[in-house]
Amino acid sequence: MVMRIAGLGSGMDIDSMVTKIMTAERAPLDKLNQTDQKLTWKAQAYRDINVKMSAFRDSLSSLRFGSNWAKTTSTSSDSSKVGVSSTGAATTGTHKIIVTKLAAGASAVSVSAVTQSTSLQGTVDLSAGRAIAAASNNNKFNLSLNGTTKTIAIADGNYASGNGLESAIQSAVDQAFGANQVKVDLSGGTLKLSPLGDTNFLPQLSVSAVNGNTGLTDLGLTAGQSYKLDNTAILSSQASKLGGVNLTGTSFDINGQTFTIGANDTLNSVMARVNNSAAGVNMYYDSITDKISVTSKSTGDTAQINFGSGAFLNTFKLDTAVVKNGNNAIASIDGINGTYASNTITSNGVTYTLNSQTDASGVSINVNQDTDSIYNAISDFVTKYNDLMTSLNTKLNEPIYRSFQPLTDDQKKAMSDTDIKNWEDKAKSGTLYRDSNLQQLRDNMRQIAYSSIGTLPSNTNALFQVGITGQSYTLGDSTNAGKLQIDSSKLKAAIASDPQGVINLFTNQSLTNKTSEQGVFQQLYTSSSTTITNIIKTAGSGSDAYDKISNTLGHQISDINIKILTLQNKLSTKEDNYYKMFSKMDNAISNSNAQVGWLQGMMPK
Repeated sequence: MVMRIAGLGSGMDIDSMVTKIMTAERAPLDKLNQTDQKLTWKAQAYRDINVKMSAFRDSLSSLRFGSNWAKTTSTSSDSSKVGVSSTGAATTGTHKIIVTKLAAGASAVSVSAVTQSTSLQGTVDLSAGRAIAAASNNNKFNLSLNGTTKTIAIADGNYASGNGLESAIQSAVDQAFGANQVKVDLSGGTLKLSPLGDTNFLPQLSVSAVNGNTGLTDLGLTAGQSYKLDNTAILSSQASKLGGVNLTGTSFDINGQTFTIGANDTLNSVMARVNNSAAGVNMYYDSITDKISVTSKSTGDTAQINFGSGAFLNTFKLDTAVVKNGNNAIASIDGINGTYASNTITSNGVTYTLNSQTDASGVSINVNQDTDSIYNAISDFVTKYNDLMTSLNTKLNEPIYRSFQPLTDDQKKAMSDTDIKNWEDKAKSGTLYRDSNLQQLRDNMRQIAYSSIGTLPSNTNALFQVGITGQSYTLGDSTNAGKLQIDSSKLKAAIASDPQGVINLFTNQSLTNKTSEQGVFQQLYTSSSTTITNIIKTAGSGSDAYDKISNTLGHQISDINIKILTLQNKLSTKEDNYYKMFSKMDNAISNSNAQVGWLQGMMPK
């Protein structure tokens, strides 16, 4: 900034004088800046409306083609036997499916129970008697039966014989789980707990300690002891139940995948590793049968399970010889027999999920046009159409406040932010008043909405035929002019009666390329695309610096900016010249005053 000190000799307020002169000189610059601001606002207003038009057009993009309306619903007469789903490619109608056999994967089960030593026992010394009392905190332990854990509380007493303590424990167990669930035997100083039931399906039994109570250890038991193999315990700790075999460090193969048992592996962790591998099988331990089952993840004749060698497989009694091969499903669809590797069958857009075999009458499958999706698509269109119509009407009828021009920087300095916003809202108003591009689109939208498509049947060749009409016009309410409304009952009836006819109303394609023969969505898409292109030519899209000048308004703004820069330079030169002129005047006055002072000093007093 140039520092000026003027008026010292003459006492003139040169800054104030130059400022007043330059205020008048800058009037043309202010007008250019206002014009620049108006054009910038107009370009932005165009872009804002273009965003809305683009969203409207994009919503029509896929729906203007009939194939994208193709949605169906499907139902099964017995989904417990055959489930069903369908796509738009499915032919509407009724299908019949008879399932003779389900597809199955290959499977293998342990030849026999894997626990070789089933026992849950401890040693109790009754030679000196055993005093048990709640007060002594030695009367309780936890017992788990088939996953259900309960606390066993032995009655207080001084037990000198096995029979007495056995009866007390049995009574407490029966009270917790019911009679004939667990057998308690105490003889020869050995306490045994055994589950009761079918010997082939005995439940798991295990014990744990009660916090702060020594009842478990006083009975010679240890926490974690179980009747059968404990699939949650480290395998090396279960060696006694597996014939004394320690599996740590051993390996085994399934379907070409090798697995090695680590020192901290449990049966569960090994099975999880198998299940998550590329072996393509699921491994599961059933604590009731005490067997491991292995099933292939795939089904059909080609599904396989190949066991290699390894102590794990031997210990858990798994061998390729016990593998049951997979098989294909056998089903008849609409009288056509077929075999399928999976229980999920897709045919002509209909997917059947086979859940169980059927009798000879089979299961009926009904496939219908999804009329709800048609109604929802049309309703959504009307909402978006009306939203765009509101935006167009608002911009086209927005009042112009000619007395509110863009503010200059000096004017803004004297105003609050709120006052500036309120002023500029008025100044921006009417930027697109009666704009030809927007008027043409609005008029085209109305014409398309109210016109008939000559090549279609008379009951579905116009929107009003299917219950879509213009809203009633209220005098003076320009914002809602041209909007559509839906008679829901009439539209739903039209869709139910002729769904394809209603779809054609929106998606019809002219064989001769005539606009009047195109569906409503086709015509609206074309019309809005044309307007969007025209607006981009006029105002650009604002996507980059080049875009801002490669359009009509951009050129105008660029030209004005050049004029502004040129005028600013001229005004700067003028301002300097004014300061120089007044500085010379100031110097002349100063010199004159000095001479007068000298003369006055020479005169006799």
